[in-house]
Amino acid sequence: MNAEAEYIREAIGREEYRKALAQWNDYAKHLRQAIEAGMLSAGQREEARALMEWSRRTLLGARAHLRARYHELEVAAAYKGHPAAQSGHIETRL
Repeated sequence: MNAEAEYIREAIGREEYRKALAQWNDYAKHLRQAIEAGMLSAGQREEARALMEWSRRTLLGARAHLRARYHELEVAAAYKGHPAAQSGHIETRL
């Protein structure tokens, strides 16, 4: 794996998404230049395909995790201002 691809994986793994995006843009630029020059090997194509697929799966998982966490925070915020939540008692109405 080339250094650019490894850096992208590491940045995504560290949740440094801005850095990963900047590196992806550089990586895409180098791929485009290699394609235009007719110098992109089958191995490089496969590496790019694998990196795109890995990134896609990893980022979809991260997004799902963040959505779930956001939902937990919304629920907690809804209960924060509720008197029953502050007193520790359960409010019921019959």
